[in-house]
Amino acid sequence: MSMRPLRTGGLPLTWRVAATATLAIAVLAVVAVLAAYLVVRSSLYSDLRTALREDAGAVAQLYREGSQGSASTRVTGPTGGVVVQVYDPMGNLLVASKPEFERAQAAIPPSDVAAARRSSLMWSGKLGGKPMEAALAPFDVGVVAVLADPSYIGMALTGLSRALLITGLALVVLSAGVGYAVAAAALRPIARLSRLASRLGPDRLETIPYEGPGDEVGRLTESLNGLLLRLREAIDAQRAFLAETSHELRTPLTSLQGFLERASRHAGDPEAQRDLQDARRVSRSMNRLVEDLLQLSRGELVPEISPHLVEVGEDVLRPVAEEFPGVSLSLDGDGLVLGDPDRLRQLVRNLVANAVRASGGSDGVELGLAGDGPRVVLTVTDDGPGIPAEVLPHIFEKFYKGTGGGAGLGLAIAQQIARHHGGSVAVTSRPGRTTFQVRLPGAEVGDDSDA
Repeated sequence: MSMRPLRTGGLPLTWRVAATATLAIAVLAVVAVLAAYLVVRSSLYSDLRTALREDAGAVAQLYREGSQGSASTRVTGPTGGVVVQVYDPMGNLLVASKPEFERAQAAIPPSDVAAARRSSLMWSGKLGGKPMEAALAPFDVGVVAVLADPSYIGMALTGLSRALLITGLALVVLSAGVGYAVAAAALRPIARLSRLASRLGPDRLETIPYEGPGDEVGRLTESLNGLLLRLREAIDAQRAFLAETSHELRTPLTSLQGFLERASRHAGDPEAQRDLQDARRVSRSMNRLVEDLLQLSRGELVPEISPHLVEVGEDVLRPVAEEFPGVSLSLDGDGLVLGDPDRLRQLVRNLVANAVRASGGSDGVELGLAGDGPRVVLTVTDDGPGIPAEVLPHIFEKFYKGTGGGAGLGLAIAQQIARHHGGSVAVTSRPGRTTFQVRLPGAEVGDDSDA
């Protein structure tokens, strides 16, 4: 099962957690502001109506007792700006404390006034085109109404809304900084775990130290350490298997090489001689592969090279091309390098074998040689389906098997041979064309005429 590649370009986890916390606090701030607004609004209207009800009761009591004095001295209202109206038993307006409230359009509907004859009640509506709050209370020969303009509540709520909005915005801005600090502190153990895990590799499977509590991070570290231990055991078992298998293969391969050499000495037919030469070359290649497996079991894939002055075109590319009939060869010069000819042939052979396997035959494979300043450039190109983008970064890893099959060692060996020669292997791929490029440092040959 292939791994899905990670998405790039997203916000770091710390920023995402901080953004989530900020959003949550912003929602809470909005809810708190709305709740405070509604509570204050309800409280202001409740205080106004309570005051109006008390004033209406005081004026009605004054009229019932027939005491001397002015009704205006008995009422104050929340702001002191109240109006007193007196209605007859039929609900008709008789008199008001302010002339503008004696007009018909400033009178409370008679049906509402008649309802107040039975018991005191509150009334809200428009009188004279303005919203008003009123408390009505009955007395012996009519109904008294105490009115107040609630517009001051709206002005107070506007100021309160502005203050709450500024406070809410300041709280959101502050919460962003606090949220980031809290997220960074909470995720610091995970960041440390990620940093330590990024240093691990196939040759370094050390357990990650952890001294924190047994929380989620502790359990994650424990699980990761358990996985590392199992991987280390699997790699050790793999190396033991490779060592044992390679050791068992060395004896029959050595015997096979001896038989082939003896048969080559006694063969008189030139064609048989060529066949035996090919067989001996293949057996040497198998012997090198066994040696590589032995080195791999010891932790190193390719041993040190034995350097010689090598003409890459004639000593490396042409022999490999002859091993794979159908592979085309293009030589732009011989290309002198200082290296091990056997190892360089192994490098190119592995790349060509990989290309033949990918393209389904030798006819679509090209071998090339060119110079690039002080470098010698070898290319192996095939017309296969190409290497998927998600596979491309892993093809040089040991035992990584792509869609073309193979044991997963050929390209890893090729890369290490190139590195041992001071060079590199790179690959570019698209459907219909894949090119492996090997860059090796050219050998510096002195000019005797300068001596």
